[in-house]
Amino acid sequence: MKSTTLFMVSCVLMFYVLSHVREVKSVAPKRVKKVCEKSQVFKQNCGWNGNKTCIRGFNKIKEYPFHCECGIYDELNSRRLCKCKFPYSPC
Repeated sequence: MKSTTLFMVSCVLMFYVLSHVREVKSVAPKRVKKVCEKSQVFKQNCGWNGNKTCIRGFNKIKEYPFHCECGIYDELNSRRLCKCKFPYSPC
């Protein structure tokens, strides 16, 4: 009987403590990573791995993206359109 009463009292106290917990809000502003997107037309087509082809194309002009998508811009003249994301802002 003594252990049952102790168990019930501890459950009631736990319920009371857990029900009075408040949510804490952050005071510091959240940092948002800004990503710059840029598109450019290059000579030659995308090849087998268009992502790497576009990254190499931007590296040649001293711009360093971290993700690219390659698409066909002009099939007759063998040109590709690269849409890339850069880790800095502004563009």
